[in-house]
Amino acid sequence: MSFTEAAQAVLVAAQDKAKSLSHQQLDVLHLLQAQLSDSDGLAMRVLKMVSGDQQQLKSSVEAGLKQFPKVSPAPEEVVPNHACRSALSEAQKLSKEKGD
Repeated sequence: MSFTEAAQAVLVAAQDKAKSLSHQQLDVLHLLQAQLSDSDGLAMRVLKMVSGDQQQLKSSVEAGLKQFPKVSPAPEEVVPNHACRSALSEAQKLSKEKGD
């Protein structure tokens, strides 16, 4: 899959987060957490525009990530789960349609 540099940075950050939490699979929550960590990123700009509660969303994402099973030792590589693969496929489809 080919994505913009910004999207690739989000993917790398999400994978790093999954590894640091000893998660075997990459989930959409890892992607969201990575986006919320970038205060200048698209997700945070949209959240600010709709007057969303940033801290509440961040806390909810962190709580959700804590529910994922951990493996020991931590994996060297994480693979996208079904939900994440679907989201990434849809993102790539939209990117092609929009000419990004």
